[in-house]
Amino acid sequence: MKSNFFIKENPKVIVIGGCGTAGSLMARVLKDRGVDVVVSDLSTDSPQIELLKKEGIALNLGEHDDKLLKDADVIVLAPSLLNNSKLIERLKNSTSADIISVDEVLDIYDVDKPVIGITGTNGKTTTTWMLKHILKCSGHKVPEHGLNIQGNNELIPPLQARLNGDIAVLEIGTSGSPNEIKRSAVNAGVDIGIITNISRDHLNNSGKFSDYVNCKGEMIEAADLLIFNADDPVVICLQIEKNPERSVFFGIEDFNLDVNAYPEERKCPICKGDLEYSKHYLGHLGIYECKCGFKRPEIHVKAVDIKNDQFTLVMGLNKARIKLKNRGIHNIYNALAAASGAMVLKIDFGDIVNGLESFEGVSGRFQEFNVGKRVVVDFAHNPAGVKAIVQALLLQKPSKSKLIVVNTISSESGINGDVEIANFLTEIDIIVVASNASRNALMEIETDAHVVLTESSKRDSKIGTLGASREQVEEGLEKAILAAGKDDIILVIGEGGIKYSAEILEKFKN
Repeated sequence: MKSNFFIKENPKVIVIGGCGTAGSLMARVLKDRGVDVVVSDLSTDSPQIELLKKEGIALNLGEHDDKLLKDADVIVLAPSLLNNSKLIERLKNSTSADIISVDEVLDIYDVDKPVIGITGTNGKTTTTWMLKHILKCSGHKVPEHGLNIQGNNELIPPLQARLNGDIAVLEIGTSGSPNEIKRSAVNAGVDIGIITNISRDHLNNSGKFSDYVNCKGEMIEAADLLIFNADDPVVICLQIEKNPERSVFFGIEDFNLDVNAYPEERKCPICKGDLEYSKHYLGHLGIYECKCGFKRPEIHVKAVDIKNDQFTLVMGLNKARIKLKNRGIHNIYNALAAASGAMVLKIDFGDIVNGLESFEGVSGRFQEFNVGKRVVVDFAHNPAGVKAIVQALLLQKPSKSKLIVVNTISSESGINGDVEIANFLTEIDIIVVASNASRNALMEIETDAHVVLTESSKRDSKIGTLGASREQVEEGLEKAILAAGKDDIILVIGEGGIKYSAEILEKFKN
């Protein structure tokens, strides 16, 4: 709201709307820089309130106190309030304080630390937390946004990067719109970018996969050094003609790995012919080449000799046997991405190994419950994510037991994504249809799988990215537990499952 604005020494600053996502982060950035800051918000039950209290930030809740406003030197408006003309008029009549927005906060305070930005379709969150854990194991302080969210929008990474810490590790997502990732990464001062993988998800209004790929590729324009998944030809096509000196590649190099990779083919980005795969590891990830000369690049950080949940990490002359607590080929890729980031940051190899092996995982990713039956809940919400978690479970499932999937997904790629997931799940022993979107998708395909339809799935309960209501998840779980034998595995997929399953499963424990 004010260009070229600078906060004077020892000001009294009020953040209005400071209990919101961006507002709370602005307040914390100001507090970290020694500013006397107060959060004023009409809300009295925001999940950020306890975090603000813990940070020692004063609160004015349920009102905007006139005396507080009058005594302020600076008022910072949360982004959601910038178009609230009634509030802005009141502020102008109540105080002579300068009124600024997040743009001024970002301009006033530079990023003062190395920053890694992580993007991709799947694995962003786990890779981010894995790398942060490695850094903490090596004695570094890493700033945390402390928000209970599934993704990171444009303002969260830049504000998080300005919080106190030694090294910032930021997850940077996109809704599929151009310039989101670039703007976020540039404003966050990203030095090192990691692209985990790219598959169909968050397609924008054009519905073109190429547009989505370009969105993820914006990280290349922002970062000085890039870390790529060499096993993903979609990712590597972004790297063509880029400076190889600013690129690090990670991947799997194990021709003896026996796994159902659910192989997918891809076109060559150069000549548009079919790529030839000598090995698939998961979906379209693997070792590939084309007659025109395009092929998987040589890798700097690799996994070899994979057996169950163990592999040998090779990083230059350094080698170590790694046993992850988080199973699955997809988590080996996450570990390689995190290890590559740590390597570039010159973290000691021993700390990298210790960090990978001691990492406990992320809430909502391969979260296990025991209710007399084994239940696994996972945020898998797109085709690639579903394939990854199913692959991981089939690798450990006893041969005579069944895999039962409770589908709470409503794909962010619309009906096409829902149908692709439904087609893939036809290979599962039992499918419990919990969300309305998964029910509609099932009507579009033919399947010989055993399908259990819930009554509540007849109703559309989609809210934003949440595809199923508590009632739908509960009915799905009830039917799955009833159908499961003692050695069977129940897998709950989708955001609805993550949000409601833990509470619902409590009643089944006895």
